[in-house]
Amino acid sequence: MRTLVRLTVFLILFIAISVLAGYVTFALLTTSKSVEVPDLKLKNLVEANEALSGIRLYLRVEGEDYDPIVPAGHIVKQNIPSGNKIKEGRTVSVLMSKGPRYQFMGDLRGIELQQAEETVALSKVKISKVIEVHSDTIGQGMVISQRPGPDERSGNDITLIVSKGPVAATYYCPDFTGKDKAQAEQLAASVGLKIDITGTAGHITSQSPESGTILAQGGLVHVMMSATKEKEEQ
Repeated sequence: MRTLVRLTVFLILFIAISVLAGYVTFALLTTSKSVEVPDLKLKNLVEANEALSGIRLYLRVEGEDYDPIVPAGHIVKQNIPSGNKIKEGRTVSVLMSKGPRYQFMGDLRGIELQQAEETVALSKVKISKVIEVHSDTIGQGMVISQRPGPDERSGNDITLIVSKGPVAATYYCPDFTGKDKAQAEQLAASVGLKIDITGTAGHITSQSPESGTILAQGGLVHVMMSATKEKEEQ
């Protein structure tokens, strides 16, 4: 009989303590105030912990990842966005930066731009900028140099200097009217132009483009010959 009484008393005490503990926990949770989550991005662990502890929040590091912008040891992202309001005592998880993923890029000099793009893509690096410059020695479309260089550590992007070929010389188109075929061909050759002659005899009566037009070296001039002399030989 005494044993049954004792068990009954213990059971009543256990239920009472459980109810009281639940009430205290519920009261604490419902009475704790809400706080605004600060922006932890770009902060280091010390700075982030200070920002959270001041408002009774806790910090947890979930992992690390490479990032081309955020320095190593600083926060890349957080699981609860800044500005959100949460109850005191909650934990904010963050992902830390390992900095950019450095590697040594191969030598891209002397190959065509398309081939360089394919090589870079295999290395998961992007070409951030292509600068074209004239070169008298490197063929058009070929890579002249790269930054970072082949022996330098590179991050996630690279800059290429690509040849546009030599600078094309320009000329003022001369006046071919009144000249015969031989004279026109000689004049065109002397200024680095090509000539397309329509007709086989007489003198030139018209041309395209007109005289005085600026043409690149090797440019083509169309001329029309007439069997009737426009200008009498002196």
